[in-house]
Amino acid sequence: MRFEARVLVALVLWFASVSCGAPAVIVSDASVAPNVISPNADGSDDLAWIRYRLHVPARVSIYLTDAAGRRHYIRREVLRVARPVPYELLFNGIGENGRLLPNGEYTWTVEAVTDDGYVGRQSGTLIVREADLPAPKIGEFTTSTNAFTPNRDAIEDHVYINVVTLTPGRLRVYVMGEGGFRYEVPRQEGLRRLLDEDDLLPGRYFYDYDGGIDLGADPPPDGEYVIVAELEDRVGQRDVLTAPLTIRDSGRPVAEIVIQPNGNGIAWSGVGRTPELTLRLGDTLYFTTTIRNVGTTPIRTAGPFDPNDCYTMSTNRYTKGYPEEPGVWRVGINYETNTGEDHPWRWAVGTLDDLEKVEHNGATLYYLPPGKQVVVRGCIVLDRIPPRNPFRIWGALIQEQVEIAPINSYVTPILVTLVEP
Repeated sequence: MRFEARVLVALVLWFASVSCGAPAVIVSDASVAPNVISPNADGSDDLAWIRYRLHVPARVSIYLTDAAGRRHYIRREVLRVARPVPYELLFNGIGENGRLLPNGEYTWTVEAVTDDGYVGRQSGTLIVREADLPAPKIGEFTTSTNAFTPNRDAIEDHVYINVVTLTPGRLRVYVMGEGGFRYEVPRQEGLRRLLDEDDLLPGRYFYDYDGGIDLGADPPPDGEYVIVAELEDRVGQRDVLTAPLTIRDSGRPVAEIVIQPNGNGIAWSGVGRTPELTLRLGDTLYFTTTIRNVGTTPIRTAGPFDPNDCYTMSTNRYTKGYPEEPGVWRVGINYETNTGEDHPWRWAVGTLDDLEKVEHNGATLYYLPPGKQVVVRGCIVLDRIPPRNPFRIWGALIQEQVEIAPINSYVTPILVTLVEP
């Protein structure tokens, strides 16, 4: 039958159905070919084409019924619209449980149910043989935590996932959530992150889920998710294990230096309109700046907190007992010809009275909430003339071991000249 004739028949059947109440025909021309399959990945009769025409909107189920009367669904109540061309899908011999159906003779059925409850069915016979490949198997699936906070504060920012496979196959690990959210978690191999396209040998594999935030992406919103480990063999059989995951306090931290009343990001003591300053050796340089959390998640900070505990040219945050911490925000000061630690003089973003305190594993952590801004003050005793004099001094807002955003880098540089008293 030519295409135009088939379209005409479909339109006639549709008109008859809407004119008379009960559809004259709901589903037609259903077929499965070939009717004998051997899903063993040898390239011969591994797949069967399932085709059918739908003449009215309906929910379509496709299932096989074995000799014991058990149904094995291929599709279950999928909403489909009427159309003149047939629907088609490939069947690889695998049921809803991800396993090959046992060898045997089955009755296939295409069943369509309209919103009014009218049912159309067509059936036939399908024989499955040589479906005797062993099923893939995951031996172990563990996660480091079932709740994490992807916000770059270096506290519970990662979920570490271990999967042990007992059979070869393609291994996928992904996170699923509401609204069709799916995130493929790359496999970690040393410093490399890999999304495997080929089969892996049996063994132990490691995955690191960070919500995408280490790549600069916005993490998923707070909510309930599922971590999935899926091992698929060459014929499409799958072994699937899952673990629950709660995401909270999620967000990409963003903070910035606020412009001071003098129009600069940092107000230096003694500096007027000209960004130059002459001091005697041993004088103290003071600064004031304001930091605002402009993001949607708290930012973590750490000491020193005392603005009156001045640094000297030979001291730094380490000598004060405050080493660099991944994810922590601090205000830093740097100077030309510094050959030591980058931005050696650093201060907390706010005082102890400004910050929220969180107890974690016996330690107290300090956070600046979203939308809040704080004043940061500090001082340096310039007790040594550096190799270059005069020399420049500038400030920055640092998220340690993460980044110094361009907007927060090399802020309000001044030219300082030290003279002997």
